[in-house]
Amino acid sequence: MTSQRTTFPDPLEIQAFLDQQIQGQKRAKRDLSVAIYNHYVTQHLAPDSDATPQHLLLLGPAGVGKSFLVQKAAEMLGVPWIHADASSLVQPVMAGEEVERIVGALVQRAGGDFEHAQKGIILIDRLDTCRRTIPGPGDPGVAVQDSLLAMMDGLVMNHRDPSAGTLDTSGILFICCGSFPEVTEVVLARLGEDDRIGFQAEEDDEDEINIALNDVIERSDLVTMGIGAELAARFGSISLLKELNEDDFIHILDKMEHGIIAQKKRFWLEHGIHLNFEEGAMRAIARKARQSGEGARGLHGIVEKVLDPIDHRPVELARAGVDRIDITEACVEERAEPPMHKASGEGSEEKVEKLLGEVWSSLQIDPESAPPTPIPIDPAIMALPVISLAPAIAQMELALGRLGLSTEQDRTWRELLKKYPNKGMQVILQLLAHTQKSGVNLGALCDAIKKNDGDLAAALESIS
Repeated sequence: MTSQRTTFPDPLEIQAFLDQQIQGQKRAKRDLSVAIYNHYVTQHLAPDSDATPQHLLLLGPAGVGKSFLVQKAAEMLGVPWIHADASSLVQPVMAGEEVERIVGALVQRAGGDFEHAQKGIILIDRLDTCRRTIPGPGDPGVAVQDSLLAMMDGLVMNHRDPSAGTLDTSGILFICCGSFPEVTEVVLARLGEDDRIGFQAEEDDEDEINIALNDVIERSDLVTMGIGAELAARFGSISLLKELNEDDFIHILDKMEHGIIAQKKRFWLEHGIHLNFEEGAMRAIARKARQSGEGARGLHGIVEKVLDPIDHRPVELARAGVDRIDITEACVEERAEPPMHKASGEGSEEKVEKLLGEVWSSLQIDPESAPPTPIPIDPAIMALPVISLAPAIAQMELALGRLGLSTEQDRTWRELLKKYPNKGMQVILQLLAHTQKSGVNLGALCDAIKKNDGDLAAALESIS
């Protein structure tokens, strides 16, 4: 959590925070805030009790903010969270392995800390892809639902180091999402004629329909849509999100601090060019986003296409003295090149040259500042730019069993990483390459380093 607060936020505080991040979806933000508050307070008061589950189900079309809501709430709380796709679980033989992978990813996000991971949030998206499809045994959807149910009820994972404790997934907050486009028809089919009169009276107003649905939807409707009764019973509440309208899209484009337009404006401003999106352009982008059916996630691609005529020219235009570019409705609808304006005085050449110099300099490492290399480094690793070393190391760490390190092994590895930063990461990558070639895991390497008092050459020789 970024603030210096000392108390857990109440539901109204959580909702107020979400109001600052996301346009609309008032009911979903309230339901999420209540689910979060109830879950964490209940876990604190009675962590070992069989309390009523507080897990939440968010229903609504793609791109309306379901995942974004959860992400922002987790960031506010400062707890680890992961996003998992239920469609990846549809093979029954893989369901158990995939569930273990999901929990393992949460542990990784928590820095390997089991206790912190147990306070996290798991978002299971596209739940509608694992509904029941055939009667009787052998239904892949049932296998997936059974796996999710087992996670919610509590799977205990043991750390390889007994002193590191265990992780019980029953302490994790699960939030599931899905589109379930037939939900309105299912609810109306269940309601009697008398109950439907008031509901259908507002049928022309999409917001009112969602409000009414939130009041009358029941877990039995989930069962009708292919969710097992046991899994449906695990959701403390069910919340429906409305489809975004043009005004919602314009708010996302114009007001969101980390939105795609804000990012593009900052990028071009670093080149000395003001990127001005006219109101007509934003409304045209909003129309295209709504027509695409992708929701807010479609905005990024649309804006990228609008900027396609100029996205390869920021340096050229800055050097030519352009200081403002207007994105008009014609740029959106006709892919026209945007009007450009040059500064009356000096251009932005000095600023852009400074920027390019800083970026280039950040990639170069002074050989004298690099730590001595205690082992020979392969030419291929020497040729890698510094910016590529960290991702390569992270990938190899996982492949060699970083998550399975004991506390002592993890401490050894962390100390080594601190000793070889920046260009020194070549040493780390070389160690991992030798370890992989030797057919041993990262734990064995750490043990060898410890046994040889940090002598990396001797450690490599012992594992080879």
